[in-house]
Order: sequence, then structure tokens, then C-alpha cells
Amino acid sequence: MTAVKIKNVNKIYERGNVHAVQNLNLDIKDGEFVALLGPSGCGKTSTLRMIVGLETISSGIIQFDDVIVNDLTPEQRNVAMAFESYALYPNLSIAENLAFPLEVRGIPLEERTMEVNRIAEMLQISELLNQRPGQLSGGQQQRVSLGRALIREPAVFILDEVLSHLDAHLKFQMLFELKKIHNSLGKTMVYVTHDQMEALALADRVAVMANAKLQQFANRNELYHRPVNRFVADFIGEPSTNFLKARVCTIEQKIVLEVNENLNFYPDLRRQELINEKGLEEVIIGVRPQYLTLQDGTGKESLTAEVLINEYLGERNILEVKNGSDRFRAVVPPECRAIQGDMVKLFYEPNHVLAFDPQTEVCLL
Repeated sequence: MTAVKIKNVNKIYERGNVHAVQNLNLDIKDGEFVALLGPSGCGKTSTLRMIVGLETISSGIIQFDDVIVNDLTPEQRNVAMAFESYALYPNLSIAENLAFPLEVRGIPLEERTMEVNRIAEMLQISELLNQRPGQLSGGQQQRVSLGRALIREPAVFILDEVLSHLDAHLKFQMLFELKKIHNSLGKTMVYVTHDQMEALALADRVAVMANAKLQQFANRNELYHRPVNRFVADFIGEPSTNFLKARVCTIEQKIVLEVNENLNFYPDLRRQELINEKGLEEVIIGVRPQYLTLQDGTGKESLTAEVLINEYLGERNILEVKNGSDRFRAVVPPECRAIQGDMVKLFYEPNHVLAFDPQTEVCLL
């Protein structure tokens, strides 16, 4: 297994003077599954290419264990990649495609055959070995592409948007397969995606990137419950977080966040203290729709809102509601029959009310 350390790494493309990656620091542990997550143009692909050795580093250091690999070729780094585009040889059979990396290394035929059969069985493509890539579906081709990376026994696996071309059903299956493969191999894997569902489902930790900078590097629980800023809170989670501007008021020595004259939110004691410490007069409230429910309970606060849309999704409904001119969403059970114009009472726990500095958009944690 191999640890990957990225220290103060920058990537500047002189053509166009684009600073694609800015002062990136990541410490990926031996055998860890890490996802690089972010929108297009955030710097995740440039980061991947620098790890592999396909892009030069403008400044900083990348280490595999204790070895600085800045000047090593991709072959010397012993990194295997699976791409969004399958990159298979159309004139070779699936077995020959899988065996090709071993053939290049001079591995004997008998050993190559054994490894091909092992990988094919793992990926459930044994019955495809005699076929050619053009005869396979997109999902099958993606499994072959992944198999060709796995068969090399590399120090680090790099997976670049490998599920983006798959339909929803097959993608769901492949998520389980990838996680199972990682658990069985115990190898260091770096997975690049713009899909937060994939990242959260697969990765031990997720590096969220935006505007060429790392925003937060944490496990799914931290990202979901303790986002460092508004971007992370908005990017992680589905449906996305409700954001509302609020004025900071004090009622009976307790801080109340007033969105409008009929809508107040009550933060927990810790966030009240932080708002006081910073002397904020306004904040941006963040509340995930999952935490606005129809169910009352001990310690919960409530609010009233008018239903605009009740969207049925099978296992849950999403209500779009309004209070005054402020709109937000709540997740409710599918049995909820509220229609447009109905008034509903929604409940939340104060510790689920996030508060952001309106100037810096940093979350008060």
C-alpha cells in the first residue's frame, strides 16, 4: 500500500495564465479511498494528472510514501488509471485488453491467463473474454477498463469519472462493486467525480474543491453536519441546503435569528455564543430540508409555512413552502397530502440550524 502526500502544490497554465490548483495540501493514507469532488473547472482533474505524472507541478511536492515523485514518469510512479472514456483497444479481445499491461511487462502467458481470469471473475465479465469492445455495452466496457487498471497491481489507483456514462441502475450496482473491490484489495484509490452521491457512497474521505482551492477534506459525516463554509453546505446533500438571510435579535437574553416578521429560527447555545463573540448583526441561516419535518419532539422548535408544491418521490415527498417572501424546502413522508395553499407546521432541532458569516460565508462551528 502507498500513502500519497500533496504539499503546497500549485498548477499554473502559462497559456491563458490560469491558476488551476492553488496551494493544495492533502494527506491520503495507506489503503484509503479518497474522492476529489467539485464542479467543472475546480481543479480536480489537474490534481489527478499531477498525481499520475501527466502534468508537471508548477510548485510544491507530491510524495508516494517517503519518495518525492515530482520528476518521475507515470511508469516509474506505478500508477494505474481508469478513465471516463474506456480507452480500450478495439482490435483486441477483452481477454487481450486485460492482459496487455502484463504482456508489456513480460509476464509469462500462463500467469497472464490466471490474472485475467481472476480479474474477470471479480468484475463479473468472465463470459465476455472472447468478445471485442465494440460488442459490449457501455457498462461492460467500463468494467473492462477498470479491470485493466486493477490487473497491474499498481501502487495507487486513479479512477477518473468512471461511472459518468452508466445508466442509473448500473451505476448503483457499480458503486457496490467498486467499494467491494477496494475492501478486498486494500489499495490506495483516488476517485475523481463531480457527483456528490458517488463520492459520499464510495470514499472514506472526500476532498471538496472549488475555484482551484480545497474547501474541506473530511469524511461524509463531517461534510454533512459540519461544513466549513456555505459552498460545502450547498454542494453536499440532496436536496440542497436552504439558505435564508436573518437579522440577529436578542429576546429574553437568547439570540433569535429573524428572517422576517413571521419567521424566526432559534440556534443552539454553541452558535449563539459564536454569534455573540463575532458581534454579528446579520447571518445566513442554513437548514437542510431533511431537518425540517412534520414530526414534533422534545427540544424541537417550530415554524409555519404555506405549501407551494408537494413533490412525490416514492419513499419521500419534498415540500416547497413559503413564509412571507422567503421560500425553502422540507422533506416529509410520502403520506403527506398537503396541497398548494395549505398551511403546515414544520419542526426542527436548534443544533441543525447552521449559521454563516455573511461576509466570509464561513460556517460558525
